[in-house]
Amino acid sequence: MKKKNVYFVQVDVSASANSQNAYLPYTAGILTASAFSSDTVKKNCEFKEFIFLREDTDTVVSRLEEPAFVGFSCYCWSTEYNKLLAKKIKEKYPSCLIVFGGHDVPDDFGFMEKNTFIDVLCHGEGEETVKDLLEAFVQKKSFDTVNNISFRNADGKYIRTDTRLQTTLDYPSPYLEGWFDNIIANHPEINFNAILETSRGCPNQCAYCDWGPLKTKTRLFPMDRIKAEIRWMCDHKIAFVWGADANFGMYDRDLEIADELVKAKKETGYPERMRMNYAKNRADNVFAIVKKFKECEFDRIGATLSFQSMSPEVQKNIGRSNSSLDFYKELLLKYNKEKMRTYSELILGLPGETYESFIKGIGMLFETGQHFVFEIYNCILLPNSLMGQKEYIEKYGIKTVNVEIVRSHVSNTSFSVPEYNNIIVETNSMSREDWIKASVFGHLTKALHGNGLIRIFALYLRYEMNIPFEKFYDSVLTYFEENPELFISKLYADIKEKTRKLSLGISNERLLFEPTREMVWEEHEYFVLNSLLQLDLFYDEITPFLKSFGIPEAIFSDILTYQKAVLRKPAEKENKITLKYDLHRFATDIYLNNIHPLKKQSNILILKDSKTYNTWQDFAKYVIWFEKIGWASYKDDITEI
Repeated sequence: MKKKNVYFVQVDVSASANSQNAYLPYTAGILTASAFSSDTVKKNCEFKEFIFLREDTDTVVSRLEEPAFVGFSCYCWSTEYNKLLAKKIKEKYPSCLIVFGGHDVPDDFGFMEKNTFIDVLCHGEGEETVKDLLEAFVQKKSFDTVNNISFRNADGKYIRTDTRLQTTLDYPSPYLEGWFDNIIANHPEINFNAILETSRGCPNQCAYCDWGPLKTKTRLFPMDRIKAEIRWMCDHKIAFVWGADANFGMYDRDLEIADELVKAKKETGYPERMRMNYAKNRADNVFAIVKKFKECEFDRIGATLSFQSMSPEVQKNIGRSNSSLDFYKELLLKYNKEKMRTYSELILGLPGETYESFIKGIGMLFETGQHFVFEIYNCILLPNSLMGQKEYIEKYGIKTVNVEIVRSHVSNTSFSVPEYNNIIVETNSMSREDWIKASVFGHLTKALHGNGLIRIFALYLRYEMNIPFEKFYDSVLTYFEENPELFISKLYADIKEKTRKLSLGISNERLLFEPTREMVWEEHEYFVLNSLLQLDLFYDEITPFLKSFGIPEAIFSDILTYQKAVLRKPAEKENKITLKYDLHRFATDIYLNNIHPLKKQSNILILKDSKTYNTWQDFAKYVIWFEKIGWASYKDDITEI
């Protein structure tokens, strides 16, 4: 009996056919390993290939060998590619069963009605579903017996079978079972990254996320399996590992896993780097893990101290609650004292948020001591989240646009098949115009405060003249609006125009920095790089605005001198300045939550950059991009003589 040929598709977010780096297709791998643990599947099916690179779809179809079953793992960065490839497969092989699953597959029939080449949708976790589906397929049984799927029956009627939650994680490991061995052997030119999953599930029920609504308890993979997978990653020289857990650090055993990772790196050099999604409510464990990772330079981003929103009303609307600001203040102080990195996250577009509450939230973030790195994400409406449901959308007046995903830090920014995110740009509480303004405010505060261009002025005005951070930076935007002829105002206008078009779903424009040619930069990076390139002009143009606050002239002169000198710049190893006030101590003590008045005290500072880059290309890559300049924006060896 001829076996049925089986393929699984999980294309990397950015890896094309000639990529030097790519992720191993973990989801497709664990589904395949589970399915082929069935004697029925092994007897009747032959696994042919993982399609994991974003290759030309015609090239992929041309090498398929009479496919009988092709499973597609769908995320927002792969769904359009999957649809095009699946359509072409169906046209050439009409009897092939096309199966779609993953986070981007909604739990309704609309997706199949629009894409008639799809035969089956898998909902939720897939290990048991895909195995049962393949068994039914080869035995020619009705799909009615398979839980968690939608399909068209012989009469063309759409059927949704019963939901059955998975309760175990006792599935074969694709790493340990050898499912990725051929990929690695056949692609010696690729440096592979991998996914490490030590638990599955999330106890939180955040409305914007589709992890919590799965309504399954958090389950743990066996520790011996985890340790064996880490050893496998070392043996196969995996460069980067992404932790798939929703809340790493939630369990005490995660400390042991962290120790295993650190031990592996120290002994073998691999994995080179690791990135985790850290637990929200186990600050003690997360601190200990981040400290372990810091000591071996494992995680260059650090701990996540996420807020999503500072507004109590928004937190209520999204089913989330934050700890007190005093708690976060103490926690950030603890990290800062140990010189350990942290970053925070906010989401723009959440229901109940206003322009005023959003910018106040950023000001509160600075008040807690998070002056360096913070991300502001557009709220993506995920189809399987609570927020993605019709009733929720109508209740909060949610309006969205589909925007093309543009990759930063590369020249070829577009996918060969464009992919899209469905982002919220309007709610009952925030108009589209206010969304644009809030988005631009976020980009500019990341540049001016997080990236440090005028952070010292903001610190002085807040702690010496009691001007709130958000009021200061809001007035910067007004200054740019009222002085459109300025060089810096034109940078602002570029960002605003990109944001305006994004809000209408017109385009996702590319922002370029001339010395790096066609490489695309994020909005705040674009502002920072172009400002640093013409730094004297930047400060000449911003000075009238800064002077409007009435800072005493001698203090203003000192702040400007220090602010210019402390910034890292290409080919500037060291400089020396003389000040009349203890500005350096004043600022660095604020970072440690030790707030005291600025003192008049003559001092000479030697400011050194421990790692200088001589070209704009290298500086942009290694400081602005790799180091996330919020941490690395200032010279790091400063002594007072």
